Amino acid sequence: MEKYKIRMVGDNLIHRQVYRAAWDETSGKYDFNIMFDQICDSIKEADLSIINQETIFINDPKKYSSFPTFGSPADLGHAIAAAGFDVVLHASNHSLDKGIEGISDTIGFWKKNYPEITFLGVHESADAEKRICVKRLGNIKIALLNFTEKMNYRMMPPGKPYVVDRMRKKDKKRIRAKIARAREQADLVIVLPHWGIEYMYEPVSSQKEWARFFAECGADIIIGTHPHVLECTETIITSDERRVPCLYSLGNFISCQIIPGTTLGGMADITINVENGKAVISNVEIIPLITHTDENYSYFTTYFLSDYTEDMACHNRLLSVMQKRFDIERMTAEKFRALFENIMNRSASADAYFKTPADVNKYNIHGVLSAIRGKDMK
Repeated sequence: MEKYKIRMVGDNLIHRQVYRAAWDETSGKYDFNIMFDQICDSIKEADLSIINQETIFINDPKKYSSFPTFGSPADLGHAIAAAGFDVVLHASNHSLDKGIEGISDTIGFWKKNYPEITFLGVHESADAEKRICVKRLGNIKIALLNFTEKMNYRMMPPGKPYVVDRMRKKDKKRIRAKIARAREQADLVIVLPHWGIEYMYEPVSSQKEWARFFAECGADIIIGTHPHVLECTETIITSDERRVPCLYSLGNFISCQIIPGTTLGGMADITINVENGKAVISNVEIIPLITHTDENYSYFTTYFLSDYTEDMACHNRLLSVMQKRFDIERMTAEKFRALFENIMNRSASADAYFKTPADVNKYNIHGVLSAIRGKDMK
């Protein structure tokens, strides 16, 4: 029996502190490889590996930037490739943070340096937007579709409505047709939406509605990003009685966020069996991860939570800043393990710092204003 492993990590959110820590004075270049050192073996073991690249690449060093308008050094892509990722997602609320220049720089980087790596969610032409990404694993084909629900109120460049894959209500007819074409071309369809409300441990109603829509349209697996914290998983039973696993959010892979819950992320671990010539999803789970830095923000990396010690937690600056900023009890490795279990069991509402989407929106507005004044809030 053929068996294949698919693995995916969540939001690769490159704040100023992250790219400054990656600067190598000796070489005069950025080196982001340490970010992936602890998990790259697991990524390379997978038959298909995916990362959500939350922030867009930009070539001009003068345009590197952090929250609320991100622009990341394109050198980051070299580390993503070296870590073993096969597919990079770029449809996010930050896709147009640098306008069409960011889209062009990002696409240009992948096409020039790693044509074997598939990028999704951004396009250089209408024809490119229409193509379905299909990856072959042995004798089966996997189709992957990436959409973003939000664009941070940015408008598509004039005459180029195709540059970012959107998921608004008015896009449903187009999305339904795209999933149908994917079903014709592949044995399994994976939909990868960028959706939801930040910092909420439970999916909101719009996520549930979209998840049902994707499943009824023919998706076989749904894996979400954007909330920057982990969210629960569920199995959607469609009208034709298919069972569709939905992982609502994998949280952050790496960032310099200090909001409670944002240092805990997850790696989707999915097993596909081929039985009598048919692809069958035999196992779906999330393996918890945690972002770590030192007391000087001199490096950022991500560990499996199972490898994370209490001593590491004691020296993780993200946790000390979080404790002070929000006046909360300091997180420990043990508390992160308990939080992970509570999220997966849908009993983490009491742990959430923000109780409603309105709380999140209020904080985000304050964060944008603080960033304009030169203070980091995110």
